[in-house]
Amino acid sequence: MLTGLVEVVHLAHAEDPAWLVAVQFRFDQGYLHVEVDPDDDTVEVSFDPRQRPPLRHWAPDAVPTQTNQHLAGLIGSTSAWWWVLRNQQGYEDAFQIELSTPSSTTTLQYLAMASRLHLRHVHDAP
Repeated sequence: MLTGLVEVVHLAHAEDPAWLVAVQFRFDQGYLHVEVDPDDDTVEVSFDPRQRPPLRHWAPDAVPTQTNQHLAGLIGSTSAWWWVLRNQQGYEDAFQIELSTPSSTTTLQYLAMASRLHLRHVHDAP
């Protein structure tokens, strides 16, 4: 379990702030890093307990972007669950994380398409 979410950093292509290429979650235990591989549109996930992992595919072309108020509201969350998702063709092309506070749960999904990550909010079915 990862506890005490400290920050969420979205990294975008320097020429287009909407072109999300990586996301880094900093928890009390360390850094959870998700990056899209532009060669095959898969996600690569790593964890480092000591320092922010360097970008493997996008350095120096990526810059931090402003995260929205919704993500800022997740500070302090814990994460008991996160997944790398595989599509029907066998590609690991999405990452999903569940973030919980005592009063709510938010599930975020980062889907890799066309060399970028697309952020989705997953909702419970009725």
